[in-house]
Amino acid sequence: MKLGFIILSSLISLSGFARTVTLMNYNAENLFDTVHDEGKEDYTYLPLALKKESQEIKDYCNSLTVSSWRKSCLYTDWNEEVLNSKIKNLSRTIRAYNKGRGADIVVLQEVENKNVLNILVNQGLKGLGYKYISLIEGPDKRGIDVGILSKFPVVSERLHQVDLGNNRPTRGILETTLSVDGKTITILGNHWPSQHNPSEHRLAASEKLKDVANNVQSNIVIATGDFNTKTTDVPNGVDNLKSDFINVETQARLRPFKRLWRGTHWYRGEWTSLDKIFIKRNFRKVRLKFRSFKILSYKFLLGDKKWTDGDTGNVTIYRNVPFRFSSKSGTGYSDHLPIAFKFKL
Repeated sequence: MKLGFIILSSLISLSGFARTVTLMNYNAENLFDTVHDEGKEDYTYLPLALKKESQEIKDYCNSLTVSSWRKSCLYTDWNEEVLNSKIKNLSRTIRAYNKGRGADIVVLQEVENKNVLNILVNQGLKGLGYKYISLIEGPDKRGIDVGILSKFPVVSERLHQVDLGNNRPTRGILETTLSVDGKTITILGNHWPSQHNPSEHRLAASEKLKDVANNVQSNIVIATGDFNTKTTDVPNGVDNLKSDFINVETQARLRPFKRLWRGTHWYRGEWTSLDKIFIKRNFRKVRLKFRSFKILSYKFLLGDKKWTDGDTGNVTIYRNVPFRFSSKSGTGYSDHLPIAFKFKL
């Protein structure tokens, strides 16, 4: 049986009208405004003119031990023109999906605050119907959070902290419930600890996600985001979700004749699917039909990357990898590719 017609639940179906819902998830890679947020280490993403005048910023940047981070902090000129380019390029990506209409729900990682989401909606996505924004400031030191744009009303929002022990702050799980034709869909937005952290930290985020999902009373619960988990991780936080969630990408790859892009993230020659969409099992009084899942590998999102081996000096050119945004040229998008899920209620 073709996956497009597989019913993921046999519970009570809606009578009559069936709604098609689209969801996009995208790690926007450093979507910052140009204003310093008190208490956050957002100094890299500030105008150069401000950096030259502030000893506090200079002291912070010079305290960074990684040379590339220090230089970026000191010399990146994240001014209004750069921000406008970032907004324009990100908007192009969102608009490219669903025949120019954008997804009904857009979940973004690496977003600084609601201010920059308002700029995105009002400047880059004007006219697409994103009337509702959800973002709750979390404890991340850099100031990045998960944000949600929605064409459906927001019923409630809550941020769940992930405990890594020793009072170490990390990004929480954003729980946002939306009202869709009298039914409720809860989106659980994730941005798990990076690969610089031990696998146990991502397992802790996985356990927290399961706990949160099991206490949600909505008709449908969807967990999405940047899970930063490789298949080689041990313990593996994504594998830990299997008993509670359906992995949409896994289902899509089982579909006859359906080919997906190699992954959502590329790093030094390796493609991985760090970005995921999961559906919580055991829907409540609804039926969900899987329509499509895509890794959005638009040509404009891809480019060539030159990499020099620090040990041998050998240079390798990688083709068709994510075209990252450059503050110098104002071109590029993100180090991740977006994913999109279409389903019918």
